[in-house]
Amino acid sequence: MAEHAHISDHLDDLASIYDPAIHLAVARRNPDPAVAGFVACALARRCLPSAELIVSPGMAMTEHLPAALGGFAKAVAALPGYADFCRDLELQVDIFTDLFELDAVGMRIATLHGPMCPRFHVDHVPCRLITTYGGRGTEWLPEECVDRGQLGRADLPLRHPETGDGTTEALEPWAIGLFRGEGWMDGNVGGIVHRSPHITPEQPRLLVTLDFVH
Repeated sequence: MAEHAHISDHLDDLASIYDPAIHLAVARRNPDPAVAGFVACALARRCLPSAELIVSPGMAMTEHLPAALGGFAKAVAALPGYADFCRDLELQVDIFTDLFELDAVGMRIATLHGPMCPRFHVDHVPCRLITTYGGRGTEWLPEECVDRGQLGRADLPLRHPETGDGTTEALEPWAIGLFRGEGWMDGNVGGIVHRSPHITPEQPRLLVTLDFVH
């Protein structure tokens, strides 16, 4: 475990994000076969577009997701495992809203065929939930490898010279990650430095994020 990251196999341990020294809390999960099948079909058929919507705890995703999917809604809903996927989204909404006492969150579902944010950066948000269902997980740098004075420049200067290339860590697929941003309410460290992994059109990625709503 990196000094400023708490990685666990228990969802309850996501509350460690409130520890002043922690800027990444991760709960690893085993894939749900039904959801994994849905994700594989959706990526193979390219029928799940990127979508954004505002959701609240207790909201049934099977009823509210179709509006965000537009003309793809029927094709997506017909895939085996769709209802299971929606239930897993609901679980993450419940976790995020409960941890931060939120009435609503912004959800983004992104199907990616190339890196979205290829350079190391810090998000200007209080905290963001990130889960990768298909493809490679989000990459991040341990705090001891980061030179924060170089943020916003090319990748390599982010790392302290004495660490060489440093150690780039990555979330495992299915893991739920809470990424502290520069807008965090308190703490002794800044937001976690991370980036999108390099992927190719032949290795697509399905990413879900949750954010605070202002």
